[in-house]
Amino acid sequence: MIWPVFAATALAALADDSCDAQIFLQSFATQERPAGIYDAGPVAMTNFAGQMPSAVSPKTSCSQTSYLPSAIEKKFKLNAVQLTKDRHVLCGALKGTTEEWLAMNLKKTPATSKSDIFSQICPGPMATKQVIEPLVGLLRDPRFLCLKKPELFTFSVDWLVLADNKSFPSTTSSNSRRIFFDAGGSRFVDALNFFVTKYEERGIEMDQIYVWEMEKKNASQYWAGTPEDVRAKWEPRLTWYNGIPVSINEGDMHNPVHRIRELCRMGDFCAFKLDIDTPKVEGALVQQLLEDHGHLTEFFFEHHVQSHLMHLYWLRDINFDQNFEHSYDLFSALREKGLRAHSWI
Repeated sequence: MIWPVFAATALAALADDSCDAQIFLQSFATQERPAGIYDAGPVAMTNFAGQMPSAVSPKTSCSQTSYLPSAIEKKFKLNAVQLTKDRHVLCGALKGTTEEWLAMNLKKTPATSKSDIFSQICPGPMATKQVIEPLVGLLRDPRFLCLKKPELFTFSVDWLVLADNKSFPSTTSSNSRRIFFDAGGSRFVDALNFFVTKYEERGIEMDQIYVWEMEKKNASQYWAGTPEDVRAKWEPRLTWYNGIPVSINEGDMHNPVHRIRELCRMGDFCAFKLDIDTPKVEGALVQQLLEDHGHLTEFFFEHHVQSHLMHLYWLRDINFDQNFEHSYDLFSALREKGLRAHSWI
């Protein structure tokens, strides 16, 4: 996750009417963009993710586990280094795609099997064929670094296409469990509130939540900023491993991949967000998912790699020997196994 001083200052400025805060926002809004950086048009940033159904229209059944990248994804995968080397090239390659992508996703427009933008995934035989956002650009909102407008788009999730109960009808069964695993949960309101709210909107209400956070804190710190009614709803369902780092050891109860394999059964809906900003540990856990992701349904992970465009945001917590070509390959490999794998912010 991008949480350096830059982000904290930006978020604080949004809630501050002081002169200094407004000067900060004005300077952010007027950052010089290279020639060719475009205006995204009328699509508003909501930071509440997309509304698009995750099932392909018309509804189609899968014959086997598979993944079909879209045309724009194939373009970026073939030219990963070239298309992500600077903002001018990046934004030029995304222009046109960005507007249609976000307009469809925010307006609940179903994607067809002929879409040049959205990729397709089959989680397994007899499953519903689904769409998922393409693996392109910097693996975040395609407006990132490309807008002339002053929105703080760094943390936008409008580009994501999450699963819903239409693509996973077993989630409506009383025998199905809906479990969320959060590795790196500093505060409920930072990310987990988004996930449980968005999934509930899409017909999947979590009934078990497991959270690991290495830095020990008291309950008031973890729930800070969370409305009382929201806390009252989710706290009884949440198991909080406070001050306990995740483990990469096979069979360890604090290895979230082990817990996923142990707890998640066929017909359950299980989602996992991995965000601990420690590449060595994250890499080991992702490798374990590649070997066997059990019955995990959806996965969120930010792969930190060497990138001129991202170095101010990721700083030193990166895989120095990898670039976005490796990121595309990694997420593709996970998706090819039927796992709805998303890049996170």
